[in-house]
Amino acid sequence: MTILKDLLDFVTTPSTLFLLLGCVALVALLLQWRRSAITCLTVSLSGFLLFGFTSLSEVLIAPLVTRFPPVDLTQAAPPFGIIVLGAGLNEAHANFNGALMELENGGEAIPTVAILAQRYPNAKIILSGGTGTNYPASPLRATDGMRRILLEFGVAEDRLIIDPNSPTTSARARNTLDLVGDDQAEIWWAVTPAHRMPRLIGAYRKLGFEPTPYPIDFKWIPPFDPSFFYDFTNGLKLTDAGAHEWRGLLFYYLTDKIDDLFPKP
Repeated sequence: MTILKDLLDFVTTPSTLFLLLGCVALVALLLQWRRSAITCLTVSLSGFLLFGFTSLSEVLIAPLVTRFPPVDLTQAAPPFGIIVLGAGLNEAHANFNGALMELENGGEAIPTVAILAQRYPNAKIILSGGTGTNYPASPLRATDGMRRILLEFGVAEDRLIIDPNSPTTSARARNTLDLVGDDQAEIWWAVTPAHRMPRLIGAYRKLGFEPTPYPIDFKWIPPFDPSFFYDFTNGLKLTDAGAHEWRGLLFYYLTDKIDDLFPKP
């Protein structure tokens, strides 16, 4: 099942699919299947150009990042705890280079949580991440790095709870809920990139838990501008990120890990 899912993920990633179609076009041309070659090449080049350069790359990501609004800190009730899902840094690289930190996608989580920890000094903080493998090993896991940085910011160690090896959204929801324990009725904030929030909240709701969504890393803001052009790789990354989440939502819905295909506030 895992191998099949990984294969489907690979071939349904738009940038990969466009490349594969280009390869098929080349093979078809060698076999003198002219019509098939022209069709595949047209779709391949059109996909690369439209989703790489134009604002069509926003079509998939926009509904995801706007689904759950940001938290208004002037109006929100103070949290009992904050759950951070996905650390957004590479501790192994930082350690190798002697750097204070090396941020990746979702790296906004670190300064965000550091500020929230100071604003709400009594809130517990759960850090969840991982790859599902033994690499990198402790103390070079992403959650180890986040813990280290938060300690540097003066966050008390007894406030931090670590879930270091949860590779998927479903696993992180399940394992962090175990760490929440008997405090599920309290106010918890869930911090994760905005485009991943619908799937995360759906997974939590399936488990009977309703945290307050605290989205970060907004990859797009309205309005939609058809005249805007992206750098080629940035447009494809945006398209791939959106496709990944919609594919994940569909998979979770079909495997009964979420109740709604597109969870709403």
